[in-house]
Amino acid sequence: MAQTRGNLAIREQEKRQNSTSQQYRQKTTVVTRRAELPAREKLLYLASVLVAVALCSIVAWRYVHIYDLNHKIASAQSETNQINKNIAQAERDKQELRQSIVPTALSLGLVQATEHEPIFVERKTGEEKQSAADKGN
Repeated sequence: MAQTRGNLAIREQEKRQNSTSQQYRQKTTVVTRRAELPAREKLLYLASVLVAVALCSIVAWRYVHIYDLNHKIASAQSETNQINKNIAQAERDKQELRQSIVPTALSLGLVQATEHEPIFVERKTGEEKQSAADKGN
């Protein structure tokens, strides 16, 4: 037999002994089983999750509400700008019409009144107007 040094010699002997007598080794495996959570703890976790979901949904709802308000404000501002443009256009038209009244009246043959000459207009009573309207119909 060849000489071996150290643990190899012992191991060789152990191997020889095991090979000669077939012994069965008993293997033990450690199975660790997690304990199930108690019902109260499960309910506590469920309640905390529900509270977190409720808070997140409230925050999201508020953001949606703020977005909707901003959208309404922007549309109201655009409508206000459009109305202001229309008012400015109407003011220009009004100014143009005021400036064109006197030349138009003079071209139609009307005479401009002075401060010293009053203008007399015939006054008709309501009965005469109604009778004239009845005659026209």
